[in-house]
Amino acid sequence: MSSTLPYTVTPLDYSATGYFTKLITDYLKCDAWLKQFYAHEPTMLSVEEAIRTKRNQKLYRKELADALLKQYDGLLKEGDAAHKNILALKKENAFTVVTAHQPNLFLGPLYLIYKITSAIKMAELLNEKYPSEKFIPVYWMGSEDHDVDELNHISLFGKKIEWNLKQKGSFGNYNTESLGGLIDGLKEVAGNSPHTDELIQLLKTSYLESKTITEATRKLLHHFFGKQGLVIVDGDDSALKKIFQPMMQDELLNSTSEKLVNATIVKLEENYPVQVKPRNINLFYLKENLRERIVRETPHPTLSLVEEGNTNTAYKVLNTDIVFSQQEILRELENHPARFSPNVVLRPLYQEMILPNIAFIGGGAEVSYFMEFKNSFEHYKIAFPILFLRNCALVIDKSSAARMNKFGITETSLFTDTEELIKSFTLQQAGDSFQMNEERSELEKLFQQLKSKTSALDKTLENQIAAEQTRVMKFIQSLEERLLKTEKKKHEDSIQQIRKLIEKLFPDNSLQERHESFIAFYLSHGDEFFTIIHEAFDPFEKKFSVISLQ
Repeated sequence: MSSTLPYTVTPLDYSATGYFTKLITDYLKCDAWLKQFYAHEPTMLSVEEAIRTKRNQKLYRKELADALLKQYDGLLKEGDAAHKNILALKKENAFTVVTAHQPNLFLGPLYLIYKITSAIKMAELLNEKYPSEKFIPVYWMGSEDHDVDELNHISLFGKKIEWNLKQKGSFGNYNTESLGGLIDGLKEVAGNSPHTDELIQLLKTSYLESKTITEATRKLLHHFFGKQGLVIVDGDDSALKKIFQPMMQDELLNSTSEKLVNATIVKLEENYPVQVKPRNINLFYLKENLRERIVRETPHPTLSLVEEGNTNTAYKVLNTDIVFSQQEILRELENHPARFSPNVVLRPLYQEMILPNIAFIGGGAEVSYFMEFKNSFEHYKIAFPILFLRNCALVIDKSSAARMNKFGITETSLFTDTEELIKSFTLQQAGDSFQMNEERSELEKLFQQLKSKTSALDKTLENQIAAEQTRVMKFIQSLEERLLKTEKKKHEDSIQQIRKLIEKLFPDNSLQERHESFIAFYLSHGDEFFTIIHEAFDPFEKKFSVISLQ
């Protein structure tokens, strides 16, 4: 389905935006030194190689499909695109394209939508290119995350809408029954937008008719993307963690990932800062209202080591009174694997062990920290996926586009320094009325003549003339700056409008996608907004998209 709304897309090099690290811009250029930290270059040409590598890995297709059907729990209808894709995962020719993120309240900032759209678009392009294979877009929901301050709010029209609650543990397990008032409050913020009633009803259906954030997030995303075949995987699953159990046991006993990742970090830090550093044990203990780190203590003063064959090693769950002996924690892992939660160092290995995955689509930080884990993937004989930077975008609404046109601001010039943008606008308005380029040129000629005339008579005067030239040129520059300041005062209202425009498009001097909710655009355009994003994105293009709604 094509968009009925007119819009333009201006592609920019990521390096031209100023918002991406050198590691990412170097990676997109396939820098030779960086190649030691990943397995495949981020191009479509790498797909066949990635498939061959994945076929050599032991896969758990039936277990995965069975777990997903259980997770969806009646949400699917037979024949739905997502239902067909889950069943297709059992087949040897099916592979996934995965992106991952936490279940932020009301989907959080825009970039979750961009991640998912990138995965869907890539799967579509790969299905066209390789019709004998089946490529399935997957969103791996990090429901076990417990960073409430990051997950419990959205930004909408410059306002922070926050869910103040006293629940603990993983955010995905938070009960949603208290969200009714917040959703009603959203209606007041939204006002009489064309799709306000539709959105409010959708949020109520998703959140107030669900028991947890995880369930609500699945419903909302399935509503938007299920028809495009998106499959949503919740890693907080006993059956899936049972598969990952041997690796978690190795982590508890040997801290293997710490050694492997630190060895990579030593090399990577020669040229780039690293995103994450491993802990001695990269697991949390997860239970109802609890998600706390597991740490090793040797010896532990309160632990009774009476079991035969036990060691003097204790495992403590931080900020609790829970302490395990080595045998006890291994028994707990055997009987209750769902109570163990991988952190950022182990989660990629868990994800790639479970999925028949050939490509991971992530933000700049995710692509960067994946490169720290190549040794771990090789050690555990898990195929390293192709790493793709997700599509990133700036969406310019109709009123902002009109204001840009009024002040002569282009999609490219938006990314220049604000003060330079204002200076450029002021110069456009004033013409050359206060610029002294001709006078500067004449003075340079004059000083050159003085040097030529005096050097034959007294060379010692050259330095004095040069110093005087510097002083005069500084005076000219100061004069220009004072005149520019005076000129700016004449256009003070316009300059304030430019500042507000930049603040709106780059909140907190950051990218829009990291702050603004999709709701801001959905209220005006409904599902058309998702259609526009889908049409504008190409994850193989490696370009930042400036999307201007006309």
